[in-house]
Amino acid sequence: MRAAFNIRLWFALTAFVVVGLIAAVSAWSVTQFITRSLLERESEVSQEFFQGIVAVEGDDVFLRGPATPEGDTPLSAFARHVLGTPGVMRANVYSAERRVLWSTEPKLVGETFADNAELAAALRGARITEINSLDAGKSEYVAFGQSGLFIEAYLPIRSTVDRRVIGAVELYKFPTALNATIAAGRDMIWFSAAVAAIVLWGSLYWIVQRGAAQIDRQQRQLREIQTVAVIGELAGAVAHSLRNPMASVRSSAELWRSELPPGHTGPVDDVIAEIDRMDVYVRDLLAYAHPDPARLRPIDPMAVIDAALTRCTAALARNRVVLDRRDHRDRPTTVTVDPLLFEHALTSLLTNAVEAMPDGGRLVVDCASATGHTTLTLADTGVGISAEHLERLARTRFTTKSGGLGLGLALARGAIERWGGRLTMTSRPGEGTTMTIELTES
Repeated sequence: MRAAFNIRLWFALTAFVVVGLIAAVSAWSVTQFITRSLLERESEVSQEFFQGIVAVEGDDVFLRGPATPEGDTPLSAFARHVLGTPGVMRANVYSAERRVLWSTEPKLVGETFADNAELAAALRGARITEINSLDAGKSEYVAFGQSGLFIEAYLPIRSTVDRRVIGAVELYKFPTALNATIAAGRDMIWFSAAVAAIVLWGSLYWIVQRGAAQIDRQQRQLREIQTVAVIGELAGAVAHSLRNPMASVRSSAELWRSELPPGHTGPVDDVIAEIDRMDVYVRDLLAYAHPDPARLRPIDPMAVIDAALTRCTAALARNRVVLDRRDHRDRPTTVTVDPLLFEHALTSLLTNAVEAMPDGGRLVVDCASATGHTTLTLADTGVGISAEHLERLARTRFTTKSGGLGLGLALARGAIERWGGRLTMTSRPGEGTTMTIELTES
Protein backbone atom coordinates (compact mmCIF):
# COMPACT_ATOMS: atom_id res chain seq x y z
CA MET A 1 0.00 0.00 0.00
CA ARG A 2 1.19 3.49 -0.77
CA ALA A 3 1.88 5.64 2.27
CA ALA A 4 -0.62 8.41 2.88
CA PHE A 5 0.44 11.84 1.68
CA ASN A 6 1.51 13.84 4.73
CA ILE A 7 0.45 17.35 3.77
CA ARG A 8 1.71 18.86 7.03
CA LEU A 9 5.25 17.50 6.64
CA TRP A 10 5.56 18.31 2.95
CA PHE A 11 4.16 21.80 3.40
CA ALA A 12 6.40 22.47 6.40
CA LEU A 13 9.54 21.47 4.47
CA THR A 14 8.58 23.07 1.16
CA ALA A 15 7.31 26.29 2.71
CA PHE A 16 10.41 26.52 4.91
CA VAL A 17 12.70 26.31 1.88
CA VAL A 18 10.62 28.60 -0.35
CA VAL A 19 9.87 31.24 2.31
CA GLY A 20 13.47 31.13 3.53
CA LEU A 21 14.79 31.55 -0.02
CA ILE A 22 12.42 34.43 -0.76
CA ALA A 23 13.33 36.14 2.53
CA ALA A 24 17.07 35.70 1.88
CA VAL A 25 16.87 37.00 -1.70
CA SER A 26 14.69 39.93 -0.63
CA ALA A 27 16.99 40.83 2.27
CA TRP A 28 20.07 40.60 0.04
CA SER A 29 18.44 42.73 -2.69
CA VAL A 30 17.28 45.40 -0.25
CA THR A 31 20.69 45.43 1.45
CA GLN A 32 22.49 45.83 -1.86
CA PHE A 33 20.13 48.58 -2.98
CA ILE A 34 20.41 50.58 0.25
CA THR A 35 24.17 50.11 0.44
CA ARG A 36 24.73 51.30 -3.12
CA SER A 37 22.28 54.18 -2.72
CA LEU A 38 23.97 55.43 0.44
CA LEU A 39 27.49 55.12 -0.94
CA GLU A 40 26.54 56.78 -4.22
CA ARG A 41 24.96 59.56 -2.22
CA GLU A 42 28.23 59.84 -0.31
CA SER A 43 30.19 60.32 -3.55
CA GLU A 44 27.57 62.79 -4.77
CA VAL A 45 28.03 64.86 -1.60
CA SER A 46 31.81 64.78 -2.12
CA GLN A 47 31.37 65.98 -5.70
CA GLU A 48 29.13 68.84 -4.54
CA PHE A 49 31.70 69.75 -1.90
CA PHE A 50 34.55 69.90 -4.42
CA GLN A 51 32.37 71.81 -6.88
CA GLY A 52 31.72 74.33 -4.13
CA ILE A 53 35.45 74.82 -3.58
CA VAL A 54 35.95 75.50 -7.29
CA ALA A 55 33.13 78.02 -7.14
CA VAL A 56 35.12 79.87 -4.47
CA GLU A 57 38.66 79.38 -5.82
CA GLY A 58 37.75 79.76 -9.52
CA ASP A 59 38.50 77.68 -12.57
CA ASP A 60 42.22 78.38 -12.16
CA VAL A 61 42.38 75.34 -9.88
CA PHE A 62 42.48 73.09 -12.97
CA LEU A 63 44.08 75.46 -15.49
CA ARG A 64 47.53 76.25 -14.05
CA GLY A 65 49.29 72.94 -14.37
CA PRO A 66 50.55 70.48 -11.75
CA ALA A 67 50.90 71.54 -8.13
CA THR A 68 54.43 72.39 -6.98
CA PRO A 69 55.83 72.71 -3.50
CA GLU A 70 56.44 76.40 -4.04
CA GLY A 71 53.68 78.86 -3.26
CA ASP A 72 50.07 78.58 -2.14
CA THR A 73 48.33 78.18 -5.47
CA PRO A 74 44.55 77.57 -5.89
CA LEU A 75 45.36 73.93 -6.76
CA SER A 76 47.35 73.51 -3.54
CA ALA A 77 44.43 74.86 -1.53
CA PHE A 78 42.05 72.58 -3.41
CA ALA A 79 44.37 69.61 -2.78
CA ARG A 80 44.33 70.35 0.96
CA HIS A 81 40.53 70.28 0.93
CA VAL A 82 40.54 66.98 -0.97
CA LEU A 83 43.04 65.45 1.42
CA GLY A 84 41.09 66.74 4.40
CA THR A 85 37.84 65.08 3.30
CA PRO A 86 36.88 62.50 5.99
CA GLY A 87 37.75 58.95 5.01
CA VAL A 88 39.97 59.76 2.00
CA MET A 89 42.71 57.12 1.56
CA ARG A 90 44.00 58.05 -1.88
CA ALA A 91 43.19 60.84 -4.30
CA ASN A 92 44.21 62.14 -7.71
CA VAL A 93 43.24 65.44 -9.35
CA TYR A 94 43.12 65.38 -13.18
CA SER A 95 42.97 68.12 -15.75
CA ALA A 96 40.66 67.97 -18.74
CA GLU A 97 43.61 66.54 -20.71
CA ARG A 98 43.79 63.47 -18.37
CA ARG A 99 47.00 64.71 -16.76
CA VAL A 100 47.54 64.26 -13.02
CA LEU A 101 47.68 67.73 -11.46
CA TRP A 102 47.96 66.50 -7.88
CA SER A 103 48.06 63.12 -6.14
CA THR A 104 48.62 61.51 -2.76
CA GLU A 105 51.28 59.59 -4.68
CA PRO A 106 53.72 62.38 -5.71
CA LYS A 107 55.36 60.23 -8.40
CA LEU A 108 52.08 60.27 -10.38
CA VAL A 109 51.98 64.06 -10.70
CA GLY A 110 52.41 65.07 -14.32
CA GLU A 111 51.53 61.63 -15.69
CA THR A 112 48.83 61.24 -18.35
CA PHE A 113 46.49 58.22 -18.48
CA ALA A 114 44.97 57.83 -21.91
CA ASP A 115 43.56 54.32 -21.39
CA ASN A 116 41.51 54.98 -18.24
CA ALA A 117 37.87 54.38 -19.27
CA GLU A 118 36.42 55.60 -15.93
CA LEU A 119 38.43 58.82 -16.18
CA ALA A 120 37.28 59.33 -19.77
CA ALA A 121 33.64 58.90 -18.70
CA ALA A 122 34.11 61.37 -15.84
CA LEU A 123 35.64 63.95 -18.16
CA ARG A 124 32.53 63.56 -20.31
CA GLY A 125 30.43 64.58 -17.30
CA ALA A 126 29.44 61.22 -15.77
CA ARG A 127 29.98 60.51 -12.10
CA ILE A 128 31.51 57.04 -11.79
CA THR A 129 31.10 55.27 -8.46
CA GLU A 130 32.30 51.78 -7.69
CA ILE A 131 31.55 50.07 -4.39
CA ASN A 132 34.23 47.65 -3.24
CA SER A 133 35.20 45.82 -0.09
CA LEU A 134 38.62 46.07 1.47
CA ASP A 135 39.96 42.53 1.44
CA ALA A 136 43.09 41.87 3.46
CA GLY A 137 44.01 39.16 0.98
CA LYS A 138 44.51 41.68 -1.82
CA SER A 139 47.96 43.23 -1.79
CA GLU A 140 46.67 46.43 -3.42
CA TYR A 141 44.49 47.16 -0.36
CA VAL A 142 46.94 46.20 2.40
CA ALA A 143 48.25 49.74 2.71
CA PHE A 144 44.79 51.02 3.62
CA GLY A 145 44.99 49.25 6.97
CA GLN A 146 41.20 49.07 7.31
CA SER A 147 38.33 46.73 6.44
CA GLY A 148 34.84 47.27 5.15
CA LEU A 149 33.21 48.92 2.15
CA PHE A 150 34.96 51.75 0.35
CA ILE A 151 34.15 54.08 -2.55
CA GLU A 152 36.26 54.33 -5.67
CA ALA A 153 34.87 57.34 -7.50
CA TYR A 154 35.66 59.59 -10.44
CA LEU A 155 33.97 62.96 -9.86
CA PRO A 156 33.72 65.44 -12.75
CA ILE A 157 34.32 69.10 -11.90
CA ARG A 158 32.58 71.73 -14.04
CA SER A 159 33.52 75.31 -14.87
CA THR A 160 31.69 77.94 -12.92
CA VAL A 161 31.46 79.99 -16.14
CA ASP A 162 30.14 77.73 -18.89
CA ARG A 163 29.50 74.41 -17.02
CA ARG A 164 31.96 72.46 -19.17
CA VAL A 165 34.05 69.78 -17.49
CA ILE A 166 37.45 71.22 -16.61
CA GLY A 167 38.81 68.33 -14.56
CA ALA A 168 38.08 65.33 -12.38
CA VAL A 169 38.88 64.03 -8.90
CA GLU A 170 39.62 60.35 -8.31
CA LEU A 171 38.93 59.20 -4.74
CA TYR A 172 39.46 56.11 -2.70
CA LYS A 173 37.27 56.92 0.25
CA PHE A 174 36.54 54.88 3.35
CA PRO A 175 33.33 56.31 4.95
CA THR A 176 33.68 55.03 8.51
CA ALA A 177 30.46 56.46 9.94
CA LEU A 178 28.46 55.46 6.88
CA ASN A 179 29.89 51.94 7.02
CA ALA A 180 28.69 51.63 10.60
CA THR A 181 25.23 52.81 9.56
CA ILE A 182 25.19 50.37 6.64
CA ALA A 183 26.26 47.50 8.92
CA ALA A 184 23.50 48.33 11.41
CA GLY A 185 20.96 48.64 8.60
CA ARG A 186 22.11 45.35 7.10
CA ASP A 187 21.69 43.59 10.44
CA MET A 188 18.23 45.12 10.90
CA ILE A 189 17.16 44.11 7.39
CA TRP A 190 18.29 40.51 7.81
CA PHE A 191 16.76 40.28 11.27
CA SER A 192 13.46 41.71 10.00
CA ALA A 193 13.52 39.34 7.02
CA ALA A 194 14.12 36.38 9.33
CA VAL A 195 11.29 37.41 11.68
CA ALA A 196 8.94 38.04 8.74
CA ALA A 197 9.83 34.65 7.22
CA ILE A 198 9.17 32.86 10.51
CA VAL A 199 5.86 34.68 11.03
CA LEU A 200 4.79 34.01 7.42
CA TRP A 201 5.80 30.36 7.60
CA GLY A 202 4.06 29.95 10.95
CA SER A 203 0.88 31.62 9.69
CA LEU A 204 0.76 29.51 6.54
CA TYR A 205 1.49 26.34 8.50
CA TRP A 206 -1.28 27.22 10.96
CA ILE A 207 -3.73 27.62 8.09
CA VAL A 208 -2.63 24.31 6.53
CA GLN A 209 -2.80 22.63 9.94
CA ARG A 210 -6.37 23.85 10.40
CA GLY A 211 -7.28 22.71 6.89
CA ALA A 212 -5.62 19.31 7.35
CA ALA A 213 -7.38 18.84 10.69
CA GLN A 214 -10.69 19.70 9.03
CA ILE A 215 -9.98 17.21 6.23
CA ASP A 216 -9.11 14.54 8.82
CA ARG A 217 -12.38 15.18 10.66
CA GLN A 218 -14.37 15.02 7.43
CA GLN A 219 -12.63 11.80 6.43
CA ARG A 220 -13.40 10.26 9.81
CA GLN A 221 -17.00 11.36 9.50
CA LEU A 222 -17.15 9.93 5.98
CA ARG A 223 -15.75 6.62 7.19
CA GLU A 224 -18.29 6.57 10.01
CA ILE A 225 -21.12 7.33 7.59
CA GLN A 226 -19.94 4.58 5.29
CA THR A 227 -19.65 2.16 8.20
CA VAL A 228 -23.11 3.07 9.47
CA ALA A 229 -24.47 2.55 5.97
CA VAL A 230 -22.89 -0.91 5.85
CA ILE A 231 -24.34 -1.66 9.29
CA GLY A 232 -27.75 -0.57 8.05
CA GLU A 233 -27.52 -2.87 5.05
CA LEU A 234 -26.35 -5.69 7.30
CA ALA A 235 -29.18 -5.03 9.74
CA GLY A 236 -31.73 -5.11 6.94
CA ALA A 237 -30.32 -8.38 5.55
CA VAL A 238 -30.28 -10.01 9.00
CA ALA A 239 -33.82 -8.82 9.76
CA HIS A 240 -35.17 -10.19 6.50
CA SER A 241 -33.36 -13.49 7.03
CA LEU A 242 -34.75 -13.93 10.56
CA ARG A 243 -38.38 -13.21 9.86
CA ASN A 244 -39.18 -16.46 8.06
CA PRO A 245 -37.48 -18.77 10.66
CA MET A 246 -39.13 -16.80 13.46
CA ALA A 247 -42.54 -17.14 11.80
CA SER A 248 -41.99 -20.90 11.49
CA VAL A 249 -40.97 -21.19 15.14
CA ARG A 250 -43.98 -19.20 16.28
CA SER A 251 -46.35 -21.29 14.14
CA SER A 252 -44.88 -24.48 15.59
CA ALA A 253 -45.19 -23.10 19.12
CA GLU A 254 -48.84 -22.19 18.55
CA LEU A 255 -49.52 -25.66 17.17
CA TRP A 256 -47.81 -27.18 20.19
CA ARG A 257 -49.86 -24.99 22.54
CA SER A 258 -53.09 -26.07 20.87
CA GLU A 259 -52.30 -29.69 21.73
CA LEU A 260 -51.55 -29.02 25.39
CA PRO A 261 -54.22 -29.23 28.09
CA PRO A 262 -55.25 -25.98 29.78
CA GLY A 263 -52.88 -24.90 32.52
CA HIS A 264 -49.80 -26.51 30.97
CA THR A 265 -49.01 -23.93 28.28
CA GLY A 266 -46.61 -21.79 30.34
CA PRO A 267 -43.36 -22.77 28.60
CA VAL A 268 -44.96 -22.43 25.18
CA ASP A 269 -46.35 -19.02 26.07
CA ASP A 270 -42.84 -17.94 27.09
CA VAL A 271 -41.47 -19.07 23.72
CA ILE A 272 -44.19 -17.19 21.85
CA ALA A 273 -43.61 -14.07 23.96
CA GLU A 274 -39.87 -14.14 23.25
CA ILE A 275 -40.51 -14.65 19.55
CA ASP A 276 -42.82 -11.63 19.60
CA ARG A 277 -40.12 -9.61 21.39
CA MET A 278 -37.56 -10.65 18.78
CA ASP A 279 -40.02 -9.63 16.08
CA VAL A 280 -40.13 -6.14 17.57
CA TYR A 281 -36.33 -5.96 17.37
CA VAL A 282 -36.41 -7.17 13.78
CA ARG A 283 -38.91 -4.44 12.89
CA ASP A 284 -36.64 -1.91 14.59
CA LEU A 285 -33.69 -3.13 12.53
CA LEU A 286 -35.73 -2.82 9.39
CA ALA A 287 -36.80 0.65 10.41
CA TYR A 288 -33.13 1.60 10.87
CA ALA A 289 -32.07 0.02 7.58
CA HIS A 290 -34.94 1.63 5.66
CA PRO A 291 -35.90 4.84 7.49
CA ASP A 292 -39.28 6.23 6.64
CA PRO A 293 -39.61 10.02 7.03
CA ALA A 294 -43.34 9.52 7.46
CA ARG A 295 -42.66 7.85 10.81
CA LEU A 296 -41.04 10.97 12.26
CA ARG A 297 -43.26 12.92 14.60
CA PRO A 298 -42.96 15.18 17.66
CA ILE A 299 -43.06 13.20 20.90
CA ASP A 300 -42.42 13.77 24.59
CA PRO A 301 -38.98 12.28 25.27
CA MET A 302 -39.97 11.23 28.78
CA ALA A 303 -42.70 9.00 27.34
CA VAL A 304 -40.10 7.15 25.28
CA ILE A 305 -37.77 6.94 28.27
CA ASP A 306 -40.50 5.38 30.38
CA ALA A 307 -41.26 2.83 27.64
CA ALA A 308 -37.56 1.92 27.38
CA LEU A 309 -37.29 1.63 31.19
CA THR A 310 -40.26 -0.72 31.17
CA ARG A 311 -38.39 -2.98 28.77
CA CYS A 312 -35.41 -2.98 31.15
CA THR A 313 -37.35 -3.61 34.37
CA ALA A 314 -36.31 -7.25 34.62
CA ALA A 315 -32.64 -6.45 33.93
CA LEU A 316 -32.67 -3.69 36.57
CA ALA A 317 -34.07 -6.07 39.19
CA ARG A 318 -31.74 -8.90 38.21
CA ASN A 319 -28.62 -6.74 38.59
CA ARG A 320 -29.92 -4.97 41.74
CA VAL A 321 -29.69 -1.56 40.09
CA VAL A 322 -31.42 1.36 41.78
CA LEU A 323 -33.18 3.61 39.25
CA ASP A 324 -33.24 7.38 39.76
CA ARG A 325 -35.57 8.90 37.17
CA ARG A 326 -35.54 12.71 36.95
CA ASP A 327 -37.29 15.33 34.87
CA HIS A 328 -35.68 18.75 35.22
CA ARG A 329 -37.49 20.43 32.37
CA ASP A 330 -39.17 23.70 33.28
CA ARG A 331 -41.88 23.04 30.67
CA PRO A 332 -43.10 20.18 28.47
CA THR A 333 -40.92 19.69 25.38
CA THR A 334 -41.07 17.56 22.27
CA VAL A 335 -38.47 16.22 19.85
CA THR A 336 -39.05 15.01 16.29
CA VAL A 337 -37.91 11.39 16.02
CA ASP A 338 -39.04 7.95 14.97
CA PRO A 339 -40.64 6.76 18.25
CA LEU A 340 -39.99 3.03 17.78
CA LEU A 341 -36.40 3.50 16.66
CA PHE A 342 -35.76 6.03 19.44
CA GLU A 343 -37.13 3.62 22.02
CA HIS A 344 -34.90 0.88 20.65
CA ALA A 345 -31.85 3.19 20.80
CA LEU A 346 -32.63 4.13 24.43
CA THR A 347 -33.20 0.49 25.34
CA SER A 348 -29.80 -0.41 23.88
CA LEU A 349 -28.09 2.34 25.87
CA LEU A 350 -29.94 1.42 29.08
CA THR A 351 -29.02 -2.23 28.62
CA ASN A 352 -25.36 -1.29 28.27
CA ALA A 353 -25.56 0.78 31.46
CA VAL A 354 -27.22 -2.05 33.44
CA GLU A 355 -24.72 -4.64 32.19
CA ALA A 356 -21.89 -2.35 33.36
CA MET A 357 -23.18 -2.84 36.96
CA PRO A 358 -23.27 -6.64 37.44
CA ASP A 359 -22.92 -6.28 41.21
CA GLY A 360 -25.51 -3.55 41.57
CA GLY A 361 -25.31 0.20 41.44
CA ARG A 362 -27.25 3.35 40.65
CA LEU A 363 -28.65 4.47 37.30
CA VAL A 364 -29.65 8.11 36.91
CA VAL A 365 -31.91 8.95 33.97
CA ASP A 366 -32.35 12.70 33.64
CA CYS A 367 -34.18 14.90 31.13
CA ALA A 368 -33.45 18.63 30.89
CA SER A 369 -34.03 21.43 28.38
CA ALA A 370 -32.24 24.67 27.59
CA THR A 371 -31.86 27.04 24.62
CA GLY A 372 -33.99 25.02 22.22
CA HIS A 373 -32.45 21.64 23.02
CA THR A 374 -33.58 18.69 25.09
CA THR A 375 -30.84 16.72 26.81
CA LEU A 376 -31.19 13.14 28.04
CA THR A 377 -28.52 11.90 30.43
CA LEU A 378 -27.92 8.25 31.39
CA ALA A 379 -25.35 8.00 34.18
CA ASP A 380 -24.34 4.69 35.78
CA THR A 381 -21.95 3.79 38.60
CA GLY A 382 -20.50 0.80 36.80
CA VAL A 383 -16.99 -0.32 35.96
CA GLY A 384 -16.35 2.59 33.60
CA ILE A 385 -14.39 2.64 30.37
CA SER A 386 -10.70 3.33 29.83
CA ALA A 387 -9.65 6.37 27.77
CA GLU A 388 -8.37 4.10 24.98
CA HIS A 389 -11.63 2.16 24.75
CA LEU A 390 -13.66 5.35 25.08
CA GLU A 391 -11.90 6.81 22.04
CA ARG A 392 -12.58 3.65 20.05
CA LEU A 393 -16.21 3.60 21.18
CA ALA A 394 -16.55 7.01 19.58
CA ARG A 395 -16.15 5.12 16.32
CA THR A 396 -18.57 2.53 15.09
CA ARG A 397 -18.27 -1.25 15.33
CA PHE A 398 -16.33 -1.54 18.59
CA THR A 399 -17.42 -3.36 21.74
CA THR A 400 -15.89 -4.36 25.07
CA LYS A 401 -18.37 -7.22 25.51
CA SER A 402 -17.21 -10.78 24.97
CA GLY A 403 -18.98 -12.06 21.87
CA GLY A 404 -20.58 -8.68 21.13
CA LEU A 405 -20.78 -7.19 17.67
CA GLY A 406 -20.63 -3.54 18.64
CA LEU A 407 -23.84 -2.81 16.75
CA GLY A 408 -26.02 -1.49 19.59
CA LEU A 409 -24.13 1.71 20.24
CA ALA A 410 -23.45 2.18 16.52
CA LEU A 411 -27.12 1.87 15.63
CA ALA A 412 -28.14 4.18 18.47
CA ARG A 413 -25.62 6.83 17.44
CA GLY A 414 -26.56 6.53 13.77
CA ALA A 415 -30.26 6.97 14.52
CA ILE A 416 -29.74 9.95 16.82
CA GLU A 417 -27.42 11.71 14.38
CA ARG A 418 -29.92 11.03 11.59
CA TRP A 419 -32.41 13.22 13.48
CA GLY A 420 -29.85 16.02 13.86
CA GLY A 421 -28.91 15.03 17.41
CA ARG A 422 -25.66 14.10 19.09
CA LEU A 423 -24.59 11.26 21.37
CA THR A 424 -21.53 11.78 23.58
CA MET A 425 -19.90 9.63 26.26
CA THR A 426 -17.68 10.41 29.24
CA SER A 427 -16.26 7.78 31.55
CA ARG A 428 -13.55 7.00 34.07
CA PRO A 429 -12.56 3.46 35.07
CA GLY A 430 -14.17 2.50 38.36
CA GLU A 431 -16.40 5.58 38.49
CA GLY A 432 -19.03 4.82 35.86
CA THR A 433 -20.11 6.16 32.49
CA THR A 434 -22.33 9.04 31.43
CA MET A 435 -24.08 9.04 28.05
CA THR A 436 -25.67 12.27 26.87
CA ILE A 437 -28.19 12.62 24.05
CA GLU A 438 -28.85 16.11 22.75
CA LEU A 439 -31.81 16.68 20.43
CA THR A 440 -33.30 19.84 18.96
CA GLU A 441 -36.74 20.65 20.28
CA SER A 442 -39.65 20.60 17.84
